[in-house]
Amino acid sequence: MWETMAKIKKTMPSSSSDKSEILTGHLLDIAASFFLEKGFAGSSVSEIARQARASKESFYSRYPTKEDLFRAVIRRQTDRMAEQMNALFLSDAPTAVTLTSFGEGLLERFMADDTITLQRTISLDAQKFPELARIFYELGPARMIAALSRYLEEQVAQGKLRKLDPDSAAQQFIGLITSETMLKVTLGIVPKPSKDVQRSRVKSAVDVFLRGYAE
Repeated sequence: MWETMAKIKKTMPSSSSDKSEILTGHLLDIAASFFLEKGFAGSSVSEIARQARASKESFYSRYPTKEDLFRAVIRRQTDRMAEQMNALFLSDAPTAVTLTSFGEGLLERFMADDTITLQRTISLDAQKFPELARIFYELGPARMIAALSRYLEEQVAQGKLRKLDPDSAAQQFIGLITSETMLKVTLGIVPKPSKDVQRSRVKSAVDVFLRGYAE
């Protein structure tokens, strides 16, 4: 989820907007590493700014509060995933193929080490900072549910799925894929499943889902 910026090219950007984009990306990379390593409560905005070699004025003009910074970190990553998923939903592939691709991508993202670490961090800090869970849910799972819901509604309109409540059906499908596995892995009860196990779980979820909703 958090891709550390190894090097910033020495070539000067072609415009001020390019400079701003590079600086913003660098700031968010540093902030992401702090949140994962130290948690939200243990991360200092001043330390993040110093590590990123950004002036306090420049930093606070972008992110007035630590919650704003956290939101920006989460939004950048979920924007990438949302873009990938939306591309899937725009294709003319059969419903089973699209749901399989969506499910495999979603489970892979949810099973990523940084996602699991982040969810554990949010759980630890949730009582003191309840806003964190809401930010994570709204920018992450809620966006995926909404995107899938729109897709399912379109499939109903095209006669490929029987009439359904798209929001409920989207939550059911995602639940079939992630609920039990995600909880056990996050709690450390079981290790992260292999790719083959993940694919098998998604296949079962698609089969069960379409058994109930396919025309």
